[in-house]
Amino acid sequence: MSSSFSQSLNSITLTKLREVSKQLSDFTSHREIVLTSLNVASSSRERVQILLDGISAWRSVGVNSDESSSDTGDYLVNVEKFLIQAERDPSIGEASLRAWEADFRTYLDTEKAKHEYAELFGRLLREWIASPTSVPEKTAGVSDEGEMSLISADDTFERVGRKEMHEQRAMFESLVFTAKQTDTAAIVAYLDDLFSSKPAKEMLESVREGIKSFGEDMLRSTKLTVRDLELAIASLLVADLLSNEKCDTLKEFTQNPSVLAEVTDVLNMHLASLTSWSWIPDGGADDAIPVEMRRQLNGKYRVFMDEEILQAIFLHWIGLKWATEFKHRFKSFFESRAWKLPTKPLSKVENERREYFLGEDPRVSICGKGQPQTIDAKRRADHMRLFFMNQLPESLEKGAVSYDAEDVGAKPGETTAMGIKQSLLHILTTECLLNTTLHNEFTVVRSDFAWFGPSLPHSSIITALRFFGVPEDWLIFFQTFLRAPLKFVSDGPSAAPQIRKRGIPMSHTLGDCFGEVLLFCMDYAVNQKADGLFLYRIHDDFWFWNRDSTVCAKAWQAMSTFTRLVGLEFNYEKTGSVSVGRPLHPDLPKGNIKWGFLKFEESGQFVIDQAQVDVHIDELKLQLKACEHSVFAWVQAYNKYVASFFVNNFGSPPAQCFGQRHVDMVIDTLQRIHLALFPEHGGSVIRYLAHVIQQRFGVSDIPPGWFLWPMTMGGLEVKSPLIPQFAIRDYLCDDPVQKIKDAVEEEEDTYTKLQEEWNSGTTTKPNTSNRSLVIADFLPYEEYALHREQRLTAWKDVYAELLQVPQDYEIAQGISGPSYLRTELHNLPSDFDVAGVQSIHSNWFAMNSYWRWVVACYGKGVVKKWGGLEVVRPGSLPLGMAELWKSRKMRWEQ
Repeated sequence: MSSSFSQSLNSITLTKLREVSKQLSDFTSHREIVLTSLNVASSSRERVQILLDGISAWRSVGVNSDESSSDTGDYLVNVEKFLIQAERDPSIGEASLRAWEADFRTYLDTEKAKHEYAELFGRLLREWIASPTSVPEKTAGVSDEGEMSLISADDTFERVGRKEMHEQRAMFESLVFTAKQTDTAAIVAYLDDLFSSKPAKEMLESVREGIKSFGEDMLRSTKLTVRDLELAIASLLVADLLSNEKCDTLKEFTQNPSVLAEVTDVLNMHLASLTSWSWIPDGGADDAIPVEMRRQLNGKYRVFMDEEILQAIFLHWIGLKWATEFKHRFKSFFESRAWKLPTKPLSKVENERREYFLGEDPRVSICGKGQPQTIDAKRRADHMRLFFMNQLPESLEKGAVSYDAEDVGAKPGETTAMGIKQSLLHILTTECLLNTTLHNEFTVVRSDFAWFGPSLPHSSIITALRFFGVPEDWLIFFQTFLRAPLKFVSDGPSAAPQIRKRGIPMSHTLGDCFGEVLLFCMDYAVNQKADGLFLYRIHDDFWFWNRDSTVCAKAWQAMSTFTRLVGLEFNYEKTGSVSVGRPLHPDLPKGNIKWGFLKFEESGQFVIDQAQVDVHIDELKLQLKACEHSVFAWVQAYNKYVASFFVNNFGSPPAQCFGQRHVDMVIDTLQRIHLALFPEHGGSVIRYLAHVIQQRFGVSDIPPGWFLWPMTMGGLEVKSPLIPQFAIRDYLCDDPVQKIKDAVEEEEDTYTKLQEEWNSGTTTKPNTSNRSLVIADFLPYEEYALHREQRLTAWKDVYAELLQVPQDYEIAQGISGPSYLRTELHNLPSDFDVAGVQSIHSNWFAMNSYWRWVVACYGKGVVKKWGGLEVVRPGSLPLGMAELWKSRKMRWEQ
């Protein structure tokens, strides 16, 4: 963020925190005076009057009164009238007076609690801002995740980086700074042969003409608009490229129309002089783009460039433009006759027989428009929607989807990077269930490329781009983009720059586009060589499966040929095959199939790899330790690692194909993780944090709900990873296999009914000139069931149901809240409704299942402690600063 913005926000924050502390001090003194005055009261009515006057006097100050609701004020006015009545009317007895006294004492207690926890929140925020974990990430690559055991001053981290970081850097440098020249003539010959069929030639020519025209128009007449700039900035902010400080600057750009106009003009100047573009336009031979290594939660280190902001925007916009164009062209190719279908169309005789006996419409095929009606149609539609060229954006408005992007801020129903990965698991599991139940065999293969980004040969990239018609002026620019001068920040300013001679830069849409263009050729090779088999590919991570292992062997052979030719290598640590029901085909690669913490076994089920979980428990302890100086930072780290990273990589939320067994396995593993993290606190993160806060801040007897309560309401906002598991469990089927068995029984019953109706004459036989059909018996069951995936629409419903993840609104409907809690929700100010379903809402029915569960389970304790669902008064907390720090990207301990 800019220094002026930072200073202003800091000033506002400090002012609010000082006021919070002052209010606590003032109220504590006022409360003591009121309670002391009660000692001289001679009657219940007099005590109530003293309490009433004291509360009214405090509320009249105005700075702390609960304007969020008029109920308290109305109650005070009423009691004041009732006290006047009590002087003359004996019908208002001692019981009423004692009840009012108890209410007023409770009010003083809850008001005191609100001030105390507002002050605690302020202390926690000051601790967060001042902690080592909140310094800019460049200084140490520090983490937001740390176990909060109190340590001595000499118990510190060594900031030299881990052994694996240095090993991975050495590998990166050996690849990126050493050119690998591939046989470009052989690549062209291979591609010419691959696209040699008549339909492929026609589509290839269309792609080339479109790409050539697009490139020429970009140079000749395209201008970047302010709207383009805004879209590019929005997309760039999602990409994990720029530092937090540069992201803050981009956000400030969007708030100033004059700045946007100026930046647009400058970027159009860059576009006009594209042929002379340079990474360092005004620099010397010793200048280079700074690069740094960042540790990912999966333990890998990746190298990120820290380029100048305008360069980043310019390159990102160009990347988006080219990526959307290639996506459009390749999508047309996928939908054409050049792309083989995974199942052969029915013959004319088969179509006629099914139309005659069953009344089937032959047009119900996998190429149909609209909602898919068959399993084959759904397979193709899902493949196109989720996996085909999925690293390329559909438009500038949608932006690019990063392979490793977090799903933070995703809207309900929106397709996310993690959602796509988990959809793959659901499809694989459903296909395995279907094929093993019906045919007793299924084979799946998974692999990716070793060091794909850093190892991509530039000669292979440029050859593929030229093959598809990219103009030469653009190829020159792309080569300049690829040959970036780099210098590691950790080597100091005197280090000599090195030119990238291989690979694509991390988190650059243009680089991702190059990779996708090259891998499109592999996708098409698998399609052509393996009988139309779908290659489920996410970036360089690819899976394929089939009932027939021979088809999988053809696909593996096609991929192996392509890989050798373009200069890539498979990552054999992540390569493996599993055959269910049959021995593994000898031509398929050996090895385990893993995704996240899941391992696919020969039983056809995913199980959690507990050994890998143990490794990450140790890593989590290290990351938590790095954040021990701040409770808020620790919570952010815990939320990221446990409630997000662990849970996502356990395959949660699950689809119906996983069944309740999977959720039970996740719950057991999460329980084991917590016992390992907090052995002295019974595996409870809440008890652990309560212990830390008591030791550090002297606050005890904290209701459990406060730890889970939203930060916007004064809570700590610890995200429970277990609540979503318990909430969804009852909405999953107990035995997914039984659904398929039931479908077979229904299919047999349907066939029997159709046969009986045909033989009895109940069914009106259609007119036909085909004598062989007229005299033929009703088609046998084997023929009826043979094309169930292509023609029987009922099977699509079963298939889709197994892929279905229980919807949150459905789960939420099953969580009821007591009426008094709903009343308390209605008393919340409208300010709390801004976050919608992602937080506690004044409307019970507007909350998602997680927050309904939290309120229903913990709300009673919150109301008892604070007199309502607000822990603190609205407006008293410096939430601007809290939200700012909360939104910043984490840099994990190196």
